[in-house]
Amino acid sequence: MVKIDNTSIEDLQLCLSERPPIPTPEQDVDHIDIKGRHGSLTKKYGFKDISYSLTFDFLEDVPFKPAFRKAKPVFFNGKKLAFEDDPGIFYKIKSVTIDEAENEVMEYGQFTANFILAPFQYEVNVPTQTITGQTTLTNEGYESEPYIKAHAAGTGKVYINDQVVTIKDINGFIELDSEIMNAYRKTDGYITNLNNHMIGDFPVLAHGKNVIKFDGAITKLEVNPRWRWV
Repeated sequence: MVKIDNTSIEDLQLCLSERPPIPTPEQDVDHIDIKGRHGSLTKKYGFKDISYSLTFDFLEDVPFKPAFRKAKPVFFNGKKLAFEDDPGIFYKIKSVTIDEAENEVMEYGQFTANFILAPFQYEVNVPTQTITGQTTLTNEGYESEPYIKAHAAGTGKVYINDQVVTIKDINGFIELDSEIMNAYRKTDGYITNLNNHMIGDFPVLAHGKNVIKFDGAITKLEVNPRWRWV
C-alpha cells in the first residue's frame, strides 16, 4: 500500500490498480570516443530524477467526483512517497501531475499520478549520533550528505576520512548541512548565515567505513548521517 506523507491511500478510499514496480535512478554518464584510444573515456556524474507513475482506483461504493477532489490536494502537497511493504524507506517527491480521470460510471473512477522523485531512497528516522572522540560510521548504502552540528569555542577542524573542514571563530555551535550546502546557526527560529566561518567542501559519508574525528576548539559533533540508497 502507498503512503503520501502520513496519509495512506486507503484513507482516501483508493487502491492501486496493480502492484507497483521498484524504481531505480539513471546515472548521468558520458562515453567519449578519443581517436587512438582503446575504448571510450567514461565520465560519471550524478543520478537523474526518477519519473514514476502509479494508477489508482477508487474503492467500490465511493462517489467518485467528490472523492477525487479530496484526494488531489494530498497528492499535490505531498513531500514523501512510501510503500508499506518497504518500511523505513521513503522517496522525496519533487512534483506531481495527474492525468485525466476515467469515470465511465458514477461509482467507478481511475486516475494516474505521475511523480518526479529525487533519485534516492531515504531511511526514515535515522538517529543523530553524538561524537566526542574518534568514531567510525559505516555506510551500507550510497554516498550520503549529512547534517553536522559542531560545538566549538574558537577554531578547529573536522576530519572525515581524507576530507577536512575548518570551523573558524565559532562561539557556541555551527550547523553544516551538506544537502543544501549551507553553514548556519538556528536559534529561537532565527537563522544566522555562517558560511564565512567554514573552510572546505561540505562533507559526504562514502559507502563503507567513515572515520570521523576533530581537533582544536571543537568539543563535540552531532551527526545525522541521512543514510540513503539507490
